[in-house]
Amino acid sequence: EPYLARTMEGSDLLIFAIGAGAAGYIGGLTGLGAALIALAFWLHVMPPQVAVPMAALIGVTSHVITLGFIRHGVRMARLWPFIAGGLIGLPMGIAALSYLDVDVAKGGLGILLILYCGYGLAVKTPPIIQGGGRRADGLIGFLGGFFGGAASMSGPIPTIWTGLRGWTKDEQRGVFQPFNLVVLGIALIGHSFYGRFDDLAGSSILIAMGCGVLGALLGIYTYRHTSDRNFRRLVLILLLIGGLSHLGSVLF
Repeated sequence: EPYLARTMEGSDLLIFAIGAGAAGYIGGLTGLGAALIALAFWLHVMPPQVAVPMAALIGVTSHVITLGFIRHGVRMARLWPFIAGGLIGLPMGIAALSYLDVDVAKGGLGILLILYCGYGLAVKTPPIIQGGGRRADGLIGFLGGFFGGAASMSGPIPTIWTGLRGWTKDEQRGVFQPFNLVVLGIALIGHSFYGRFDDLAGSSILIAMGCGVLGALLGIYTYRHTSDRNFRRLVLILLLIGGLSHLGSVLF
């Protein structure tokens, strides 16, 4: 019988629902990290072949629900170089997956995140990069797309870059959130093409979506009452957790 062909029960169902709600909340609060949080819960109750596509679904859901609340921070003139670079890098990363040592990529990015976030949390005034223009933004988008295709890590590099640009919290989310939505959306289509949702009962998907939506709405409410400074620290902490997670998955 296919895994999750029937609705989960008991403690597994509770963990599943809490994971969806927590992922939605973090996605609503910071605009990233929903999949990372979901997997932290779901990998205890389901195999990665089921958990990863579901995590992508929760990520897309949280982005769609909350994007309207930060729409005034979205500027197409600023966003399109990231998207264009990401769409070039994504298929190249997917192709490179056959030859790339994913553990090396994850470990290297994990170390980078740990060092950068540790520094960012230690200094009161972070550096601001104003040069490079659209070419630099496009290159960052390319790297995000490449790592998204090669190791499912599209978000960290664009998120770090938008923070270094000195933009407000809405302007930062107005770039990396639509960028991640595009990459996750393409990944979601790919998972559907390979039939990776076939083993899930419709009720399980509805539970995940419902908890994810409620969490995202609570998260965006918290976000709207968070200062730019505190938002920056939240993002750095989340990226630091992601870096430790990536490095830990390689070492252990």
